[in-house]
Amino acid sequence: MIAHVAYCRRSDGHRGGVPKFGWYLERAVGARQFAWRDFPERERCDHLPEHEKAELLGAWLGASGGLDGAEHVVADGFWANGLHDGARVTVVCHGTWAELNARVGGVDPRLIAAQERAFRRFPTVAVSEGAARQLREHHGVEAAVVIGNGVDTAAFRPREQGSSHPASPTRGEGIGRASRRPVIIYAGRGFGKGEDIVREAAGLLPEFEVRFLDARIGEEPAKFAAGDVFLFPSRHEGNSYALLEAMACGLPVVARPVGLLETVRDERLGVIVDSEDAGVWAEAVRRAWRGRDGYDPRGWVIENAGYDRFAAAWRRHLAAEAITC
Repeated sequence: MIAHVAYCRRSDGHRGGVPKFGWYLERAVGARQFAWRDFPERERCDHLPEHEKAELLGAWLGASGGLDGAEHVVADGFWANGLHDGARVTVVCHGTWAELNARVGGVDPRLIAAQERAFRRFPTVAVSEGAARQLREHHGVEAAVVIGNGVDTAAFRPREQGSSHPASPTRGEGIGRASRRPVIIYAGRGFGKGEDIVREAAGLLPEFEVRFLDARIGEEPAKFAAGDVFLFPSRHEGNSYALLEAMACGLPVVARPVGLLETVRDERLGVIVDSEDAGVWAEAVRRAWRGRDGYDPRGWVIENAGYDRFAAAWRRHLAAEAITC
């Protein structure tokens, strides 16, 4: 058995990149998912900071026998910290709290220290060259290997030619009004994800409709495929699944050079913007829309980030660790 330990999992209804990663890992190597929800004392301890929850969950999994029979444990960041020293563990770096603190500020230093402890204690897999750079720059740790996130390109596909967009969200569910205007999709909320840029740029783009990707599990492919451009002004990333899924659906991206896009500057993907000026972002969206026929983001995903590549790379890593540990 391969175990995956994280704060939350997709099967419990959680969204976001880490639960999606765990879901793909389960498919790839048969990983059994463990999360904070499994901890029997969680209601009494929910007030604790996340790094302390990680210690409790890991210690409980060891003491309760929950990891008995596990050939390997894959843990997200400091969720490895409570595991005992004899465990065969790989830590995954989806990005670092230290990088977020450097770019945005306000991160609890205990979270940064807890991640560093995990990164120094066990071999670490980075999900992109950008994540590997964060690991090296902030913690002085070299990634054991870089394994990029993968996306199921059979599930995430462009909409059929000639199909119409679904009805637009009502006011309060997203930005924009019902129309047949081209649709900009964005996926992240909060300052770190650049929501402020999205909202400012939306006011400068009256010819577009701007929608937040409000998708329950299983709805994501259709929601992405209903868009025309993916706007991604996130200030901090490791390797965003939303970015990969949008590209797999054929949407050219307008994004910052963070995470995956620190090192990937393929002209097929869209327009890379490094600015805090919403006007610059608005013009980049127009440029991406005008040049949409010249982009091939889905082709790039198929070549570089298909699920099969992800699965094969993780199987190789775990097999090699089983030999060398």
